[in-house]
Amino acid sequence: EEYNEVATFDDTSAELLDLKEELSKLPLEERKLIIARYYQDLTQQETSNLLGISQVQVSRNETKILQKLRSRL
Repeated sequence: EEYNEVATFDDTSAELLDLKEELSKLPLEERKLIIARYYQDLTQQETSNLLGISQVQVSRNETKILQKLRSRL
């Protein structure tokens, strides 16, 4: 059982490293949006205020960025 937990942890670590690498490749504005939404846990409205764009743009951009990241991972 312990071995499976370690293997799962290793897999997760590799996935996190891949995600971090892909995030670093994003253009700055896209990276800011993802960091605000998922690392700072801001709402779409809070993110729109931070980035100076509409909430609708945050929603659309977030969807596009997540699709891009999924396709790369």
